[in-house]
Amino acid sequence: MYTSQGPISSRCSTARGQATILTHFLGPHPLIRHYLDRLNVEGILSGHLSQGRKGTLSHAEAVCVLVHNILTSPGPLYRLENWAGSIEPSALSLSFEQKEAINDDRVARALDALGSPRAREVWFHLALRAIKQWKLSLDRVHYDTTTVTFFGEYATSVAEPRMAHGHNKDHRPDLKQLVFGLNVTSDGAVPLLHEVSSGNRTDDTLHRGNFDRLRRLLATSDFIYVADSKLATAANMAHVARHGGKFVSVLPRTRAEDREFRAKLSKGGVRWKKVLEVPNPRREDYQPDVFSCPVGAETLTTEGYRLVWYRSSEKARMDEEARKRGLKKAGVELDGLALKLENPRKNPAARKEVMGRARAIAKRHGVADFVRIDTRAREVAFPRRLHPGRPRKDDPVRMEVKRSWILSFETDEEALARARKTDGVFPLVSHGLEKRSRREILEIYKYQPYLEKRFSQIKTDLAISPVFLKTPLRAAALLDACFIAIAVSSLIERDVRRAMAAEGIGELPLYPEGRGSPAPTAQRVLEAFASVGWHEFRRGEEAICFPLELSDLQMQLLGLLGLSPRDYG
Repeated sequence: MYTSQGPISSRCSTARGQATILTHFLGPHPLIRHYLDRLNVEGILSGHLSQGRKGTLSHAEAVCVLVHNILTSPGPLYRLENWAGSIEPSALSLSFEQKEAINDDRVARALDALGSPRAREVWFHLALRAIKQWKLSLDRVHYDTTTVTFFGEYATSVAEPRMAHGHNKDHRPDLKQLVFGLNVTSDGAVPLLHEVSSGNRTDDTLHRGNFDRLRRLLATSDFIYVADSKLATAANMAHVARHGGKFVSVLPRTRAEDREFRAKLSKGGVRWKKVLEVPNPRREDYQPDVFSCPVGAETLTTEGYRLVWYRSSEKARMDEEARKRGLKKAGVELDGLALKLENPRKNPAARKEVMGRARAIAKRHGVADFVRIDTRAREVAFPRRLHPGRPRKDDPVRMEVKRSWILSFETDEEALARARKTDGVFPLVSHGLEKRSRREILEIYKYQPYLEKRFSQIKTDLAISPVFLKTPLRAAALLDACFIAIAVSSLIERDVRRAMAAEGIGELPLYPEGRGSPAPTAQRVLEAFASVGWHEFRRGEEAICFPLELSDLQMQLLGLLGLSPRDYG
């Protein structure tokens, strides 16, 4: 969301002389301030950060201002001063003098303090505050990581977390990155803890440390730890089990158990039984997603953990469509390669090179197992003049013979038939949940996309990536500030949705043209307050105030969030 405010003052002519109209812009900032106060962000930060220069903004206040900016109008730090210029200081919990002190240098120094070792305990206190204030359910914690991409060399980034090249999830392998890990609850996907790691760290090396931090925060191991396939290594699963923890994860395709079951499926003989049916969330006329499990006894991994196989009808459809797209794209590129090979002057000399290029095309599109590629040699004779210069009719020529290759390929229908039998199939490995049904295990893992939505918000609504900052420490601290913004937005979203369910409200008209939103996000709620403010008319010594006016939708939202108009103004 980008909030663009008009001028804070304008002049007008009246019958009794010149007058000035002052606009006191509030926007969604009182709402954000309410949640920052409930989280006690400023108080917690003040207890762990220095106060900054005397007489100006403290580091804690500067970080809170940055959170306001991230939630309403994310952008470069140099734009902060202009952004804050039209906002009423009280909406940011600041005095006029404090608001005048806002600039990119002041916020950058606050980021230096936020990224210092003194701030490490801040996140535990914030998590405890959120748990206590909102009574969050802690029976299950979901974890995943994403990458945040940075422009620049950052040659001085040698301390942890270090900016480095790695597997970039933004598809920018040419740029350095940091790895941002996030833990959320199953109660509204509210962030609990986060970690900023070096850009070359892989997910499988982060789980043990992350699980230990959760144990310290929750003072127990009696929660379900849910993560993607990088959790399912022997060392990671043993670490969780050894400390009395429970986990659910996807078994990687590289495991022998996966290969053995898929080989069994390709031969047939496996009967499936429906355990869950999920309607399409966007189109009621579409087929529902049907999840099934094999009939019969369950199996165990080599380490002895419970292994349950599932087949999704929607995933099977997507797997087949992806394979068709891959075959089509690979066919186009292979046709282009075959056309190039027709010219013997530019033809690679070795058959091995031709086959390597063709197989690389098939592998790049994920269809190497479904395409048969072959080459056939042929000899092509063409004349070569023996005299340089302009060609003449009687010039002597010599016939030269060069070897050319004819590239042929075809779809392996037998391999495709075997692959169709394994479409939509995936295994879930778990520990400590032996009394849970197969359906319950599936429903636990199916909450993981809500965590992915948090990452999506980071890179769209909050505009965290790519990042331009001068020092590595400030860049890492910016991710810490974004974590606070994510926490605030997720709590707003959780509160409004729970209140709608409690009052039986099906949807709110938060989309353009007043279209209804059955599951409002925090950004749509904040946008509903984007133009809120009050006005003051001044003419000489005369002053008239026009009080704050809220629309019916804004009043309804405040009621759902537990605020009153008096609290807002």
